[in-house]
Amino acid sequence: MSKLPKLKIKLPYVMPYGPSERIIDLEQGKDLPYGLGYYVMVGHQVLNSYEELVQLAARDHYKDKESIEVKLLPSIIGGG
Repeated sequence: MSKLPKLKIKLPYVMPYGPSERIIDLEQGKDLPYGLGYYVMVGHQVLNSYEELVQLAARDHYKDKESIEVKLLPSIIGGG
């Protein structure tokens, strides 16, 4: 079995005391805020769980990559 890729997490804005991007192991993806005020996205696909992330990482398109870019986008509720 090939090695699973790392996750390159892109935060929605530059944090004042930290980087706007970080690299984590796939297993640490369990702690991403699925459905907790953020959309967890790879490309145009919204992921709703760690299990969906693991399934995506195992696909041929991603399994030989060094990292997968994951974007955390805040979900906006309401409107003006």
